[in-house]
Amino acid sequence: MLRFYLNMNLRYKITILIFLLITAVTFAIGGYSYTISKKQIINKVSNSNQSVLKQIDSNLSRMQKTIADWVTVFSLASVVQETLRSNTPDSVEIEDQFYNGPTASMMNQMLVTGNFDYLALYGSLSAPMFQVATDDSSGAYSLDKITPHNIYKESVALNGASYWFPLTEENNVFIQSNRNDKLGMTRIIRDIVNGNRIGFVFVGINLETIRRTYLTDLYDQDHGILILNESGKQLLAAGKETYDKKAVDFVMKQAEAGILSGYTIVNLQGGDTLLNYNINANGWITLYSVPLSSLTEELNSIKSAVLIMILASLLLSIPLLMFFSSFLTAPIKTLLLSMRRFQNGQFEEKVNIKYWDEIGQLSRGYNNMVANIKALVDDAYLLKLKEQEAELKALQSQINPHFLYNMLDTIFWEAEAAGQDKISEMVINLSRLFRLSLNQGKSFTSVAKEKELIELYLSLQKMRFKDSLDFVIDIPEELHPYVILKLSLQPFIENALIHGIERKRGGGCVSISGQRTGDQLMFVIEDNGGGMSSETLQKILTLPDESDIYTARDTGGYAVQNVQARLKHFYKGDFTLHYTSVPGEGTRVEIIIPAILNDI
Repeated sequence: MLRFYLNMNLRYKITILIFLLITAVTFAIGGYSYTISKKQIINKVSNSNQSVLKQIDSNLSRMQKTIADWVTVFSLASVVQETLRSNTPDSVEIEDQFYNGPTASMMNQMLVTGNFDYLALYGSLSAPMFQVATDDSSGAYSLDKITPHNIYKESVALNGASYWFPLTEENNVFIQSNRNDKLGMTRIIRDIVNGNRIGFVFVGINLETIRRTYLTDLYDQDHGILILNESGKQLLAAGKETYDKKAVDFVMKQAEAGILSGYTIVNLQGGDTLLNYNINANGWITLYSVPLSSLTEELNSIKSAVLIMILASLLLSIPLLMFFSSFLTAPIKTLLLSMRRFQNGQFEEKVNIKYWDEIGQLSRGYNNMVANIKALVDDAYLLKLKEQEAELKALQSQINPHFLYNMLDTIFWEAEAAGQDKISEMVINLSRLFRLSLNQGKSFTSVAKEKELIELYLSLQKMRFKDSLDFVIDIPEELHPYVILKLSLQPFIENALIHGIERKRGGGCVSISGQRTGDQLMFVIEDNGGGMSSETLQKILTLPDESDIYTARDTGGYAVQNVQARLKHFYKGDFTLHYTSVPGEGTRVEIIIPAILNDI
C-alpha cells in the first residue's frame, strides 16, 4: 500500500496527505471535545445526584429516628415496663391496657401514620406478650426460636441500640405468615429501675411503605436506589436494578478508606451507568444510579450533527484540495513534460520561470543543463555524425551495390556457360549473401533472413574448408517472424572458424540453435575447435576506444566487438552475451535478446 501511494501522481499524493491530516486533526479535536463535554456532564449530574442522595439519606435518617424514638417512648411507658416485669401471659388483657391506657395515643399514632407495619413485644417468656400488624401479617414466632439467631445476638451486643436488617426467608424467625417484604429493627428493653434486660421488641416496616413514604419521586424505571447496611448487605432497592457486586465492593473499599461519597461508572444490564454513593451517620450506604445513555442523549445528537457537518466539509474540501494541489504541481508537470520532449530529441526545450521558489530554481537549473547539453551535442555528437556520414558517402561512392550485383550476375552466367557449376553456386550464394547483409540499409532484419544469411555464409565456407567443416543450424520456423539485429550471429560464426576450426587439425563442426524462452530469444553458437585462452577471449570481448584505429589483418575479434557495441546501442541493457571457451575443447556463445514480433 505504501509503495502504491509513493508511486502515485504528486498531485494525488498532496491531496491524499492533506485530506488525511485534516481528517485526523478534525476527528481528534471532535473526539477530545466530546470526551471533555461528556466528562463535564457526568460531573454536573454527579453533583446533582449527590443532592438526591443527601435527600434520601435525610429521609431514611428521619425514618430511623422516628421509629427509634417511637420504640423508645413505647419501651419506657409505665404500662410496658410493668407488663414486662410481671410477665403477665394474658395477651388480651395486655392489648386492652395498651389501647385504653396511657399508651393508647401512641398506639393510635402508629396505626394512623403507618410508620411501621408490624410490632412484636417479648418478655422473659417464650410466647410473645403482644403483637400487632397493619398488613395482615400474623403468627409471631416464639422467643425460643429467636434467641439462637445472630439477629438476637447482634441486638444484645448493641446494648439497647437499634439493629436494622432486611427480613428475608433465611433470617425470618419473627413472623410465621409474612405478607410483604420488610425491613426489620430489633432492640432489647431494659428496666428503667435497675437496668436489667426485661424484654425484646421487633418492628417491621414494609419496603413498599418506605418507598411510598420516604422515597417518593426520587426514582423511576431509569433511576435506581440501593440501600446497604454498614456490612454491605442490601436493605432496600427501588427503581432500576442497581446491585452489582463489583460496584458494591468498590463502595465498601471507599468506605474503609474513609471516602464517604463519590461516584463510579459501572456496567449494569448491558449499559454504562453513573453510580453515586453516600454513607450516612448511621453507617447506611445509599447508591443512586443513572444510565449514561440518558445523560449523553442530547450530546450524542450534537455529536451526530457535528460528525455529519465534518464529513460534509471533508467531502466538499476534496475539489478545493485538488485545485490547490494542481496549482502547486503545475510547474513540476510543465518541467516533466519538457524533460520528456528533451528526451525525444527536442534540444531547443526551455521552461518559462514565473516564480523564484524551489521549483523555479529547479527549472532555472534545468534550462542551464539543457543549454549545456545542446552545446555539447552540437559540438561533439553532431560533428561526429557528420564525419561518419562523410565516410559512409565516400565508401558508397567507391562501392556501388548495383555495379557489384551486375558483375556477380555476369560472372555467374559466364561460369554457367563454361560448365563450372561449383563456381556458379559460389557466385550466386555470394550475391545473395551480399544482398542480405546490406538489407536495404536497415539495421534490423527477421530471424528467417538472418538464418538464410548464415546458411549461405557457412555453405561458402564449407566450399573453402572442403571436408574439414561441418555445420548444423537448428532454428525453428516459429522464430522466423521475430526481429533481430542484422549480422548479429555471423561474426560469432566467423570467430568460431578463425579461432576454432582453422586451428584444429582435422577440422570440426559448428552448430547454431535458437529457441524462445518467455519474452526472450536465445541463440547458441558452439564449435568443437581448438578453443581460446582467457587472454584471447578477453581481447575479443573488450570494446576498443572510439579513437582507436583498427589495422590488424584478423577481423574476427573486431567483428565480435562491433556486434557487442551494436547490441549495447540498440538494446541498451536488455540483452545478454555470454562467452565460454576451453582450450582444446571448443567455444560456446549465448546471445539473449528481447522477443520482438514484427514484419520486416
